[in-house]
Amino acid sequence: MHGFLTPYRGERYHLRDYRGARNPQGPEEIFNYTHSSLPNVIERCFGVLKARFPILKDMPPYDLKRQKYIILSCCVVHNFIKMCKDGDPLFIHYADENVELDDDGIPTTGSEDQVTPSVSQRELRRMANFRDRLAKKLWERQTSQ
Repeated sequence: MHGFLTPYRGERYHLRDYRGARNPQGPEEIFNYTHSSLPNVIERCFGVLKARFPILKDMPPYDLKRQKYIILSCCVVHNFIKMCKDGDPLFIHYADENVELDDDGIPTTGSEDQVTPSVSQRELRRMANFRDRLAKKLWERQTSQ
């Protein structure tokens, strides 16, 4: 599927808006909450990798092919550790979903400006319909638990 899936405007979006007892209310908010969580998960993964393998924080000036293999090797070792070692301190530290992290694994409190790419009206409608269906399914799953 091609397109850009935007959050709902006029609804809470940032993870900090949902802290405490303020759970998502309705399909639009559960979609926005899920949408805003995805970059945080990715940032958290990079944070664990960079904490475990400092070479990833400041990559030496190797050629791109060698850099690719260094990154791949770090990911393989990381996944092996994750499979074999329950209670790893790095995984526990970065598992706290209430802390927003940047791509270096550093806590952040600021918001980033969103950029919407130029797309056709037809594509915007198609993605809005997909977003509505997805939001409804997320809400149904949330309320059935």
